Amino acid sequence: MRSPLASAASLLLAGSLLLSGCTDSSSGESDQPPAAASSTTTSTPADQALPSTAWRDAPPADVAPGGTLRLAASTLPTNFNPLQVDSANSDAARILAPTTGSAIRITADGGWTVDPDYARSVEVVDKDPLTVKVDLNRDAVWQGGTSITAQDMVAFWKAQNGSDDAFEVVSTAGYDAISAVTPGKDQFSYTVTFDEPTAEWPLYVYPRLAKNVSSSPKLFNQGFRKRAISANGPYVVSSIDTRKGLIVQRPNPRWWGDKPKLSRITWNIADADLQAEAYVNGGLDAVDLQASTYARAKGTGVVQRAAGIEWSQVTLNAGRGALKDVEVRRAVAHAINPVPIAVSAAKPLGARPAPLGSLLLLPGQRGYRDSSGQIAYDPDRAARLLDRAGYRKGADGMRASKDGTPLRLVLPVPAETPTNSARAKAIAADLEAVGIRVRTRSAPSGMDFYEKIVIPLDFDLVTFQRRGSAFPLTAAKPLFYPIDSAQNFTGIGPRRIGAGFDTVLGTLNEKLRIKRIAKLDEWLLQEAPVVPLAVTPIVVAVRKDLANYGAAQFEQPDWTRVGFTKKG
Repeated sequence: MRSPLASAASLLLAGSLLLSGCTDSSSGESDQPPAAASSTTTSTPADQALPSTAWRDAPPADVAPGGTLRLAASTLPTNFNPLQVDSANSDAARILAPTTGSAIRITADGGWTVDPDYARSVEVVDKDPLTVKVDLNRDAVWQGGTSITAQDMVAFWKAQNGSDDAFEVVSTAGYDAISAVTPGKDQFSYTVTFDEPTAEWPLYVYPRLAKNVSSSPKLFNQGFRKRAISANGPYVVSSIDTRKGLIVQRPNPRWWGDKPKLSRITWNIADADLQAEAYVNGGLDAVDLQASTYARAKGTGVVQRAAGIEWSQVTLNAGRGALKDVEVRRAVAHAINPVPIAVSAAKPLGARPAPLGSLLLLPGQRGYRDSSGQIAYDPDRAARLLDRAGYRKGADGMRASKDGTPLRLVLPVPAETPTNSARAKAIAADLEAVGIRVRTRSAPSGMDFYEKIVIPLDFDLVTFQRRGSAFPLTAAKPLFYPIDSAQNFTGIGPRRIGAGFDTVLGTLNEKLRIKRIAKLDEWLLQEAPVVPLAVTPIVVAVRKDLANYGAAQFEQPDWTRVGFTKKG
């Protein structure tokens, strides 16, 4: 698949994986499953966990018609086509959410359901090869009034699948696995046929752009620098003021579904501090809160807290030095205590800590299971593993090999990143407590950190955040396999892990897939190339009368229902 390097560096998605019984024993790894996880885990009890969706849910009858919803984003997109590479790390998709829709709607637990505003049905009609039939809603139209048809999907697939390099897409993943898009008996139905089964097929069976855009590389790449793509949602972008940093959206006059409640939505571009200040002073109706802005805004309106999608971790470079030895990697994992790190991520936001027990799924997500028992915090076990690997403690308490070489690991830290620095300091202290010297090294920040440190694997340990999603499998695989993947920073790529991903992605039965994800998770943690640490909660402050919008892990707002509750 084609994905630009810079985009790969910043799209560090969390993944989900696993399977049982599909290994490649010729690679030399054991094909036996790891021992059962310890009953002692770091997870938050279910009755104390944050909800996946925390917004105030109100029926449409309780939401008043009219009003302006004032929101904010941190940066003005340089391209308002969310599928074009320049928008990969921008707020384009978030800003355009009220104006766009799909046949698939994401639910609170990361599952999906068919959205009847866009499709009558979406169903698997054959498993060999995987074939999905889509029957579109006949009333659905693009902003200009043109019907959404099978031809839109044909053109969209061709633009996204990598067959024409003139289309500068964010990624070809998923679309490059489609072998054919075939129109049905009429213009409103079609089938999508995949080369091989893929569990994440719902992502790839609906056109997100109109045919005219998907048929023109020039329009696709350059046509939406200062205007938005054609809407197919309940709102349209009515103006974009790049000088003021203001985007205005109004109800779509051609919208065929339930009438949206709001008269207008505005997006103001400002940094996090200015957003919080504007919210407190009455200039915004909702604001995403960070550790640096929580104290300023928490006393205004209602603070909603939901389970998060951003999670911290430490990656071990298993391709060099002492970390080539899996016993040493496991010792590192056992030496790190994720609970204080989880507390430091949650406490500044007034939330309960959420240690993470998976490399694949997130707490609150369908199928999540804490598999971290086999790498649970246990300094005594870490010490025994290091002894067994030949690293003994000296008089100073630090460890060295039999020939006297100190066990020393380098942990680069991007400059001027307080959260990252604090996390690195905690990791270093834990490791030094078991006799592993850690040298933290100041490194460039921003994209330079990835391009100069992470991607070239110029580290022993490195810590940063990744982002989960409702469909994490396809994005997770290149984080671990193959070894030469542009997104694999672990220094290894065991073939059984690649085979495991393939099996999980090829498992269409959800119950079986969840079991296989859990098994793959265990395999990954057994290899210990990455140690999961903590999930950062999603915290949003909103006006007391705002309904059906706010903090949510996966669920997408129904923008026709978003608005302010009736008074009295």
